[in-house]
Amino acid sequence: MEDTLVPIVVVGILFIGLPWLIFHYVTQWKKNGGLTVEDERLLDDMHDMARRLDERLGTLERILDSQDPAWRPRQAAERSRDEDWRREN
Repeated sequence: MEDTLVPIVVVGILFIGLPWLIFHYVTQWKKNGGLTVEDERLLDDMHDMARRLDERLGTLERILDSQDPAWRPRQAAERSRDEDWRREN
């Protein structure tokens, strides 16, 4: 009895249970695939905030450029020359 029951259960799980589970979640993903109105609003708010922060950063860079033109971090080539000089000495 046990020899026939286990293969029937395994075949039932493989050919009925597993496809049902996969199709169930595929339909759920398709149903909930798009953005909700709240998600779109949040995304728009985050885009506006990022744009404002970018404008603020640009303003700060212009102010610092006018006050001290050498405020920016040194370029990679300048750093490598300084490191080479330190290694030699």
